[in-house]
Amino acid sequence: MRTKGWQKVLGFTVVQHIKTKSFIAGTIIFCVLLSAVCVLTNILPVLLGADKAIEGIIDSANDSFEDFGKIYIIDETELLTDEDIAKAEELGAAISKTDRDADGLVNELSVKETAEALVKITAVNDISGGLLGYSAKVYYSEGSSAASADSLSDLVYTLIDRRKMINLGVSEEDYPKTLVSVSCTALKAGSKQVDIFTGMINYIVPLILPIVLFALIITYGQTVAQSIATEKTSRVMELLLVSVRPLAVVIGKVLAMGAVSLGQTALFGGVCAISVAVSAPFGIMGRMFSIIGNSEIMNSAGEAAATAGVSLEEIEMAKGLSDIFRNFTPLNIILVFIIFILGFLFFSLIAALVGASVSRMEDLAAAMQPFMLLGVVGMYLAYFPVIFNAESLLEGVVENNPVQIFSYYFPLSSPFALPGAILLGSFDTVQSLIAVVVLAACVVLIAIVVSKVYEAIILHNGNRIKFGDILKMAVRK
Repeated sequence: MRTKGWQKVLGFTVVQHIKTKSFIAGTIIFCVLLSAVCVLTNILPVLLGADKAIEGIIDSANDSFEDFGKIYIIDETELLTDEDIAKAEELGAAISKTDRDADGLVNELSVKETAEALVKITAVNDISGGLLGYSAKVYYSEGSSAASADSLSDLVYTLIDRRKMINLGVSEEDYPKTLVSVSCTALKAGSKQVDIFTGMINYIVPLILPIVLFALIITYGQTVAQSIATEKTSRVMELLLVSVRPLAVVIGKVLAMGAVSLGQTALFGGVCAISVAVSAPFGIMGRMFSIIGNSEIMNSAGEAAATAGVSLEEIEMAKGLSDIFRNFTPLNIILVFIIFILGFLFFSLIAALVGASVSRMEDLAAAMQPFMLLGVVGMYLAYFPVIFNAESLLEGVVENNPVQIFSYYFPLSSPFALPGAILLGSFDTVQSLIAVVVLAACVVLIAIVVSKVYEAIILHNGNRIKFGDILKMAVRK
């Protein structure tokens, strides 16, 4: 049989690879780095008070104008009354009208180290002099913060809007009713609407995952090529071929690197999971998991959340995470596993041909360029369509553009694009199965090409065989 002896090659290659100091040291260092990143990502927001910021961001923003020791107001429209100024003072704003020159005040504020501000209100008129609206500018001193100025801007806007409505006949009691918000979103039929937090995850994960998968698949593919090229150029291959057939060598080496890559990836995933689980009680993820596990809070309109000390922002975040975890079904996990295996086989078989085509190690770098180009093209096809889709995702609408859909089916890009789409639920099961079948068919096609030409090129010595020549050899056979 042409494949007889591949088991021996597999076992030998795995043992030799995992025994190297570089592999052991690299694996340990990467595990430590991954653990540190997971723990810090979980704990740092709590240590820096990010969870408190989420809980009280609205209240703190409304109160921050109190930081100003003095607030001068120049109202050229004379819209605001003494009653409006008094209401602002009741809210904690040290505000008072002034007749001073605005430019002079601005110059003074530019060098003051105390927290002071100037509010200048002007009218915006059309060509005929008719009123179009009002413009309010807030100038804050060097010793003030931009957050305080933003809070003051919100207060001024509310004062102007309230006075405008009252002047139009709206009563003081009815004014709050005019503040009811209206939300209008354009949705393409068939698209899925999500909250803004889930939209951000749907944007970030497809950007990061292709890079990670590219690094894993291409790195191990290069290892296959380097291993075959090293043994061929050092004449070890000639001794090896005495006991096993050439095709058994490539099968054994590809499967060996596949086993190592899966084991190392599983180890990295386990380290991340353990790090998150151990640090969860002390970090923001622990709070998210406790909210997700409390159905009363998750389904509440606000009262139960307020009683438990949970903000609406935290509930939104928990719901977003819950929606994503819902996609981690056994079927989806199996599909991602199969896609990773097929993607690895696809690129590793190509890499094996590249490694076998060189007779000198000096030629390997040049020979690997077409291989790297194929990998980069596939990764970018999975990466850049997400950037072009940023607006819809950040607006909370999951909608795949045509290039993204193409990247899910195209064999060069599907190993990088499909896993994220499946785990985020943006590609349904039937479509995913079709894409997996297409990728598997391409892997079989590559395997047929390898089986036809590998035995011929592995024994070739002399000038490097070009990629085009390998394809011509496959067609002739």
